[in-house]
Amino acid sequence: MNAPLRKNQGLYSLLALVAAAVLFVAVNILAGSWTQRLDLTEQKLYTLSPGSKSVLRQIDEPITVRFYYSDRLGREVPAYGTYATRVRELLDEYVAISGNKIRVEQLNPLPFSDEEDRAVAFGLQGVPITQGGEQVYFGLAATNSTDDEQVIPFLQPERERFLEYDLTKLVYNLANPKKKVVALISDLPLEGDVMAMRMTGRPPQPWAIMEQLRGFFEMRQMGGDIAEIGDDVAVVMVAHPKKLSKQTQYAIDQFVLRGGRAIVFADPNSEAERARPNPMTGPVEDASSNLDDIFKAWGVEMVKGKVLGDRFSARRVNAGGSSRIQAVDYVAWLTLRPANFDTSDPITAELKLLNLATTGILRKVEGGTTEVKPLIQSSPASMEIDVTEFMAPVPDVLGLLNRFKPQNKREIIAARVQGPVKTAFPDGPPKKDAPKPASDSAEDKKKAEEDAKKIDEDHAKAMEKHLAQSKQPINVIVVADTDLLDDRFWVSSQDFFGQRLQVPSANNADFVANAIENLTGSNDLIGLRSRGTSSRPFEVVDELQRDAESQFRAKEKELQDKLKDVEKKLADIRNQGQGQGAQVILTAEQQRSIDQFRTEMVATRKELRDVQLALRKDIDRLQGWVQFLNIGLIPIVVAVFAILLGLWRRSRRRRGRSQTATARA
Repeated sequence: MNAPLRKNQGLYSLLALVAAAVLFVAVNILAGSWTQRLDLTEQKLYTLSPGSKSVLRQIDEPITVRFYYSDRLGREVPAYGTYATRVRELLDEYVAISGNKIRVEQLNPLPFSDEEDRAVAFGLQGVPITQGGEQVYFGLAATNSTDDEQVIPFLQPERERFLEYDLTKLVYNLANPKKKVVALISDLPLEGDVMAMRMTGRPPQPWAIMEQLRGFFEMRQMGGDIAEIGDDVAVVMVAHPKKLSKQTQYAIDQFVLRGGRAIVFADPNSEAERARPNPMTGPVEDASSNLDDIFKAWGVEMVKGKVLGDRFSARRVNAGGSSRIQAVDYVAWLTLRPANFDTSDPITAELKLLNLATTGILRKVEGGTTEVKPLIQSSPASMEIDVTEFMAPVPDVLGLLNRFKPQNKREIIAARVQGPVKTAFPDGPPKKDAPKPASDSAEDKKKAEEDAKKIDEDHAKAMEKHLAQSKQPINVIVVADTDLLDDRFWVSSQDFFGQRLQVPSANNADFVANAIENLTGSNDLIGLRSRGTSSRPFEVVDELQRDAESQFRAKEKELQDKLKDVEKKLADIRNQGQGQGAQVILTAEQQRSIDQFRTEMVATRKELRDVQLALRKDIDRLQGWVQFLNIGLIPIVVAVFAILLGLWRRSRRRRGRSQTATARA
């Protein structure tokens, strides 16, 4: 009986091995066909957000993405090799989610090859890596079926947090290639000062911001009373809404409620307007603008009659009288830097510097139904300043600084507003007044009646289309400043052989272009925020290095101070000797001081070496533990588990044989 039993056990083992092999192959085949992979990273780096998935599933035509990556770049700089792997794996995820509507080609553009010529033709940025001028490439060039192009010239690892956003935006723009329409409603002469044209006879010169925006969007100027904003408009840009009629405000309100996007620049004191007074009316008395009713419906408000002052962000200007000019921090003119921006939002993440002037203060309305997300904020050293302080032709810059009292509170300058809202016109569209007859004649009275009837009919039609609340959560951006649009705060223009050369000194135009570009995307694209990075530093090691370095720097400074002290003493001795016209002779006390210093210097240097040695020992010890945990511990655990499992099975077989022998007996 034992021989047949062992034979059956061998057969069962063989069948089990065959079944395991078949199961292994089947699992791999199924896993390869799955559209999603198991993402075990802490920050879900390889799991696309719902917004990206929605964009990818709506692709109607194939898109080809050419991934240009020079292998030599990864060999020379391993960090780029790691990032290239991350990009490729994320692109594979895009291919899977899109149902293969996206096709990825990875190319290695060798020097002087056809691939390099094609990369240059697409506009990819080559980076020299050798003194001989050999260049490497690391970018994307994507095209759709109608040969529209979208390019990322160089994939910077520093922008890894926005990799998904950049890729999804690239795909979205190719899936929706038509140039987006931006409707401009402005009480500022952004398209050029017509009044100046009439006085000088020269054609109006558009502001630099408009020339920048025309490179990306179709800018459509809208003026007068606007009855309706068409559905072909992607974004409405409202700048300094000072004299907007109720009809125009209603058109903006309904456009946003229908799902349109808007960016509004309001201001408690527009210096751009004050700098361009109407020669017919004289100096500007009130340079403020607001959309009180619409802002309130959106759940945000601009504090009325107040200008934001910021001590930390104040720009330095020349102030004082003609007899004494001094450089003073002007707390109402702000130069903002990354600490003032939301670095997790694509609009403001890459900005380095913004220049603003006499900005307003935005706050969330109590009980509002929207979420007000700050994009730009002041520093905590800010305060409210009454707008009347800026009515004079020359503000009291020094007085504002002396009277400044920080309120230890960060104020909002620009914000993204999202959420469901109700209309700012609950009674429906504003109705035009009935016209009066030009005279008492029957003909004029009849015409007035016909016009009144036409007004009633138009109002009835408008009421039928009136929206009492938003169809979906709104997406708008509100900025409490118009001066950031003014050329004199961010760009200088020069005439270069008849051409206008613009040299920007701040990122004002980048902010506006980023905001409009973001708003022209779908809600899925707007919802994308920054993600984590695949680079995971050893934080404990970094902490050890920082601690040791701080000790090293402290000792180094101490040593330098001692060196300066002895050098001063030696210089004094030389000066004394030279003044006496004799050779320098050191006294015994001076010699002892120098010897003592040298002894201390040697001891300090030894202590510095000890600190560095201790740092190296701590790092090596920690590195050894990390390597042991990652390389040695897991195999040991598996081996121990296998041994225990083998012993358990062996013990079980012995008990089985023992029970069989007992049963036979």
